[in-house]
Amino acid sequence: MARSRLFGERPVGAVTLVETPVSRSYAQKARVAFLVVAASVALVVAATASVTLPLVLAIVVGLLSGAVCGLVVACLVRVWPALRVLWWWAFEIAAALTLFMGMAYLSRATHPAVPLVLLALVLGVVFGVGRVRRRVSAWVWCVVVRHRLRLCFAEFIRSASRLHPGRLPLILWARPTPAGERVWVWLRPGLDLTDLDGKADKLAVACWAGEARMVRASARHAALVRVDITRRDPLTGLVPSPLSALVTWMRDEEAPVSPAMPPLGLDLLDVPEPAPEQRNSRR
Repeated sequence: MARSRLFGERPVGAVTLVETPVSRSYAQKARVAFLVVAASVALVVAATASVTLPLVLAIVVGLLSGAVCGLVVACLVRVWPALRVLWWWAFEIAAALTLFMGMAYLSRATHPAVPLVLLALVLGVVFGVGRVRRRVSAWVWCVVVRHRLRLCFAEFIRSASRLHPGRLPLILWARPTPAGERVWVWLRPGLDLTDLDGKADKLAVACWAGEARMVRASARHAALVRVDITRRDPLTGLVPSPLSALVTWMRDEEAPVSPAMPPLGLDLLDVPEPAPEQRNSRR
């Protein structure tokens, strides 16, 4: 197996966290970033150091400083796709670390059975109390929708733009709504809302929802887009009203009617027809 270069392509068969086109694109960006940053820092540092140091020593210091700064920036650019994947799963990683570290701390500070009892109590409240269960489920769906939207964008936006495979929309935030979820998305340069036209059905299918709508979320920033995922119709449910208990004694068939007063009606035959207007004849 051939060796992998620092900013080159990975060897065939290597396991990566990102797709091959994205990896190649960021490898090229890393090379450019290294050259630009190294040259810029070297010139600035050499010019600044030449005031107090000999010219040759100032040039050496500038070259070393530029090489170090360029290498750091190039490494950050090169590993950015992997860092982006970690960012996508940041909530799950943080939740798992908090759970395991909290249980380990409680196990050391108290009895080992205390974390298990607390975990059982929390799960019992979440699954046993309907209001808590619905609230937790709504936020879980928000996390799921963010991942499903990301997969959709990677599927039909990246495939339509082969030249820039890494320019995917940035999913900012998601929150539950009475009908489903609402997600805010920031479009990268080179994309606009028309790139998402006609793809609402695909988003709904990917998010396991009934409908998806995409509109601009800001009149000032065209890059900010709002995606509304509809899973249920909140207007179909029955809303109990306390007023029905106050009029239960009255029904339509039990409404009081006076026997001496016949029901009134309107007889159109007794209404005279209006006389037609006479038009003034022209002389």
